[in-house]
Amino acid sequence: MGARADTAAGPWLSIILIVRHPAETPDAVLAALAAEPRIAEVEVLLVDGRPDAATASDRTGVATLLRPGLNMPRLKAEGAAVARGRALAFLEPKAVPMPGWISAALAALGRYPGAALSGSVTSASGSAADRAAQIFEYAAFRPEVIARGATRDLSGNNMILPAGSLRQFCGDILAAEGLNKPFCQKRLQENGTELVMVPEMQVRMQTRYRLGGLLASRYRYARCFGGTRAALATAAQRRRYRLGAPAVPALLIARHMRSACRDGWPGLGTLGALAALCLAWSAGEAVGSWAGTGRACDALF
Repeated sequence: MGARADTAAGPWLSIILIVRHPAETPDAVLAALAAEPRIAEVEVLLVDGRPDAATASDRTGVATLLRPGLNMPRLKAEGAAVARGRALAFLEPKAVPMPGWISAALAALGRYPGAALSGSVTSASGSAADRAAQIFEYAAFRPEVIARGATRDLSGNNMILPAGSLRQFCGDILAAEGLNKPFCQKRLQENGTELVMVPEMQVRMQTRYRLGGLLASRYRYARCFGGTRAALATAAQRRRYRLGAPAVPALLIARHMRSACRDGWPGLGTLGALAALCLAWSAGEAVGSWAGTGRACDALF
């Protein structure tokens, strides 16, 4: 990928690429980054959590950190602990940067120093499960939605966080459970970190989901989220989460069905998979609120 343009304080941007599942490969993301004209200005760190990760990569210009068996939040925290950049970008194998991603990221960092940045997400059509996942998780991050100011959130696999603020304000979260995006984002914003949407910082999702596996993974994510949220909440907040749990399925289905049909009829298969996703998330969140995280966080993504 070429030599990095470092300063005494380290590079401006570190790109942390997380690979966790045995079937995943970082090759598409690394190839996309290598083709970027400004690749020499950033650090690229591959954090390999695949169970069989045993040897460091010999890819030129890519540092490799081997952490087999860790979940996604802990892999992100491990990368954040050693990355040298003043800002930390997080990507995953299924989120392939589109041309111009690095230039857009560096330009946004120049305009908004110290801010948390979120890019846009597009996807190929894929199966009904792929389309349902795109609607459920990334409809709010479509370039046209971000461009009209309708989204104020971070995309977990296409975001840039200020390194200093992350370590200062989220150190306890990073140590306890890794980079849990919803809670780190909330903590950063509570402490004055600006959230900026950058539609030009675009990735394309490349997924091949099986519906059963997708539902199981989102149930675990929701249980981890619901259990962690309840553990951090006051007694009054916990009661509100638990009593409100029966309303969550209807609210999620109504919201995501509207999103799915906004640009035309997506098909019964997609709508069925989307409804199942809403129910799986609702069940996980409710169980987490009442019974805690269990082992859900250990298997997160």
